[in-house]
Amino acid sequence: MLSLDEKETVKNELLHLNKITKWFSFGRLLIGIGFIVLVICLITLDQFKLYLCLSAGAIVLFLLVSEIGNPYFQKVKNLKNRELVFKKHENRRNLSYQSFSPDGREHVIYEDYKQLDLDLLGPRSLFQYLCVAKSKAGREKLAKQLTNPEQKTKEFQDCVYQLSQTTDALKLEASIATISAEAKDCDSTEILGIAKKQIKIQPLGLCLMALSYVACIGLLVFFLLNHIAPYYLLGFVVLNFFIAKVFTKNDVFSINSTKYMNFLESYVELAKDVIDLQFENPYFDELKSVLKEELPFLIQFKRNFEMLSYRKNVILSILGNGLLYMDYILIAILNHTNKKIGSIEKSLDALSEVELLLSLATIGLDNEVYSIPLANEELTIEIQGGYHPLVKNCVANDFTFQSGVILTGSNMSGKTTFMRMLGVNQILANAGGLVCASYFRAPRLKVVTSLRANDMLQEGISTFYAEIHRMKTIISSSEKEKTLVLVDEIFKGTNAKDRIFASKEIIKKLNSMQCLFLITTHDFELCEVEHIKNYHFDEEYIEDKITFDYQIKNGKCQRTNAIYLLRMAGVLDNQ
Repeated sequence: MLSLDEKETVKNELLHLNKITKWFSFGRLLIGIGFIVLVICLITLDQFKLYLCLSAGAIVLFLLVSEIGNPYFQKVKNLKNRELVFKKHENRRNLSYQSFSPDGREHVIYEDYKQLDLDLLGPRSLFQYLCVAKSKAGREKLAKQLTNPEQKTKEFQDCVYQLSQTTDALKLEASIATISAEAKDCDSTEILGIAKKQIKIQPLGLCLMALSYVACIGLLVFFLLNHIAPYYLLGFVVLNFFIAKVFTKNDVFSINSTKYMNFLESYVELAKDVIDLQFENPYFDELKSVLKEELPFLIQFKRNFEMLSYRKNVILSILGNGLLYMDYILIAILNHTNKKIGSIEKSLDALSEVELLLSLATIGLDNEVYSIPLANEELTIEIQGGYHPLVKNCVANDFTFQSGVILTGSNMSGKTTFMRMLGVNQILANAGGLVCASYFRAPRLKVVTSLRANDMLQEGISTFYAEIHRMKTIISSSEKEKTLVLVDEIFKGTNAKDRIFASKEIIKKLNSMQCLFLITTHDFELCEVEHIKNYHFDEEYIEDKITFDYQIKNGKCQRTNAIYLLRMAGVLDNQ
């Protein structure tokens, strides 16, 4: 867990800078009031030259004070973002992350049952706990890495681990936090789609533009030679404006360019912060070198959208097109930038990769116990001190998983939490991140689950039929690749006789495949199936109170607590 001692230093520095910026704000206000007074004097009183000079001096002084004060205001903004980052890490450590945005619900694929079974996406999810990404591409990359991961290198994992050990990670998070609310929902794919368009310029428009300039110059010479005032040439401004509007019609001029400009401006600043960061790691250095090389093109790309944004100003549009055919110039610049689209894609991908690295480093930043998962060629999971990151005061467990397991135990004894702990740690290992355990060794396993197979009444599907659908998915996945199968209370939606028979058949089938499976049940008959191991959770009764130690133990459970719980709740009378 990374120390947040810097929090007090940042707080004190922010208090000091707030006092300085207040003086700058007050100074600008006084200068602004003084300027208004001077303008009034300029209009109403004599000594025109004096008040004109004083007014111009006030403008210069205002700009000078603003220029000197801007770095202080920027520093205050950065420190406030750092304060926000500290607060979020404190909230994670207290498991008060439920208000964090986003929660990843927009990425949920309901046919992939593990996403909700293991709370990977959605409210109170692993995604919500981990995510520091602000860009849409960064959020999508994290969601994909948790649900359908790309295999990452050892260098990637080492980079995640190193980031979890340094305050540089907090500085980068503060930089990411500057991405505006409008920009964070901006789709980089959409931007790149706009940039890839090659805009055609109509030859007739170019001919009319050339003729307009020739006529304008010719008339200007004629008027000057004949001492005629050239006011009539203003008509060419209107004419040129209409020529530009008619012959440069394109969808690119109607987009919300300001939104894209803000998005790219945030990315440019983030890229600069990444490049300037004094963090030494081979994988991170590669990302920095990409950004350093491609930054000029990213800045040019941002300027394109700035120009498109300025074009929306009516006066600038009339003057720009009337005098210089601004839209034609913009089209030429955009078409030229298309040739550099590969560079821009590299920049945006590198920045979303930084967001992914920081998100996965959260496990190490906010937990005392964590480790880099080790690869295992054998179909075996070894875990020591394993716990669930989203469960407060979660009891850690050691476990070696080499074959099918039947897990029994009383209600509320910790069976489901233990299953989710295994699943979440395997997911984190697959993602190339850190795991919530002091030691974790496992092969790359696809995780398939059946933990929340509830009634689907609107579709006319019963719990039992929903479970059958899930079993079909589990069997299909296990036939194709190595899997970790987690099933909670197998076939609970049917009668005991059918449940036991069907469960035994499923267990036999899973035993014949390359998978590790863990099934919880209250049917002790399943404990007798061949080629499985039995484990259980237990409880104690002390002074009419039930207590759980949440420690997994060998063998099958020897007692149940349903009758006792009913009596504790007052449903049944004590005997």
